[in-house]
Amino acid sequence: MFTFRTFSEIPLQDALAAWNAGFQDYYANLQMDCRTFLGRFHREDLLPEESVMLYADGQAVGFTLNGLRTVNGETMAWNGGTAVLPAYRGQGMGGRLLEENIRRYKLAGAQTARLEAFVQNEPAIALYEKHGYRGQGTTLFYTLDGEPSFPAAPEQAWGSGEEAGLQIRECGAAEAAALPFYDYSGPWQTHWPSLKDGRCLIAEQNGAALGYVQFRRVYAGTGQLSGIQLYPGRLRDDLPDKGTLIHLLLSRIFSYSGSGVSLSTVHIPAADSGTRSWLEAVGFSVRSELVHMERVLD
Repeated sequence: MFTFRTFSEIPLQDALAAWNAGFQDYYANLQMDCRTFLGRFHREDLLPEESVMLYADGQAVGFTLNGLRTVNGETMAWNGGTAVLPAYRGQGMGGRLLEENIRRYKLAGAQTARLEAFVQNEPAIALYEKHGYRGQGTTLFYTLDGEPSFPAAPEQAWGSGEEAGLQIRECGAAEAAALPFYDYSGPWQTHWPSLKDGRCLIAEQNGAALGYVQFRRVYAGTGQLSGIQLYPGRLRDDLPDKGTLIHLLLSRIFSYSGSGVSLSTVHIPAADSGTRSWLEAVGFSVRSELVHMERVLD
């Protein structure tokens, strides 16, 4: 007999144990303690009342963490992690979870459903496609081993003549959402509500916004800077010299003092050749690649 219970109906330790068991042999280390697990619900707007555990004859066999957001009048749903416990794989449990998720998304009035999967996880991708999800491109996670090697800054291109008046200001990530070209098309984790402690650089010229880029600074318990994470941004389509502006924005984000600071990126679109070229020239290398998928809910 198969039954579902929401995460709001089960003990926290049971939910955490299922998460760690479901992802114990995954492509990345997703093992969590209780504090990290709870923090993820808050940081990424995951909903215990919409996240589900699947039971077979009273035994937990798999789960999905779900979130819902309304953006510009449209509600989107996100599958923030689906896993089947090892002993129950290959028995159709993943399909049961997806069917339940989609049912819940529709009841909540969502118009679209999104998720991400590692590109090498072909069985999962095939399962998502079977249930109506379609690939929207891939995203890359970069890391840097060692110190960055920044090229010379060509600031003159934006600092004189007809292109004078360039200003780059730092603000909270939420401020970028007011820009008319803010991009919600990418993965859920790259939207400003998931960057509750995130920052943003906005480039402006004579009062008009040219583009933005999002990032996070990570601090150790001592208060020292321990990491910088770059998230996707966007430049206006009509800009004549995107490469120079990318350089000015990214070199400012990754400028720091001292050693021991981890530099990385989160969900940089593979189609963003300008950002990728800059990162690779500086010395970053790809750690993992994920496919971003979406289903239109009818």
